[in-house]
Amino acid sequence: MSKFRALAFALAALPLSTLVLSSTATTAAAKDPELIIKVTNVRALDRADELSDGDFFARVTINGEKLESPVVKQDGSIKPDWVLSKKVKAGVVKVKLELIDKDLSVDDPVDINRVDNKRDLDFTVNTKTCRVLDFSPTYKCGAKITRAGKENKKAEVTFVVTVKK
Repeated sequence: MSKFRALAFALAALPLSTLVLSSTATTAAAKDPELIIKVTNVRALDRADELSDGDFFARVTINGEKLESPVVKQDGSIKPDWVLSKKVKAGVVKVKLELIDKDLSVDDPVDINRVDNKRDLDFTVNTKTCRVLDFSPTYKCGAKITRAGKENKKAEVTFVVTVKK
């Protein structure tokens, strides 16, 4: 009897529950990664508000789900260390990063994108290769990414993207 045929007979003799448990253990081991966006620095490039300093917060949308940081009063450059994260399916994930000035009536988007008439940053993250795409250049996870707007009510933002598997 060949080794292959002997293995087939041995597997056939095993209880079905043993085979199912092995399959379940493999599935449980492959957990969904956590996508983490950490905003490390915000610097206003002009006045966010005419009469006062800005009250900034970050809004990150990951695969359609919005997450918001706490509000920080701006006095020059701030180092907020906002951490926004979400469990995602492995693969390519859509992300939008917005910087918002909190106001009493209507919150104002702050320009952090050098593209005309586009205030926020849209990009994708490949969680399998740990690459941040849609910027020039492409970044590896863990790299500091700095972007600044050029229109009225603009700021410079620095952030880091990581994937925790």
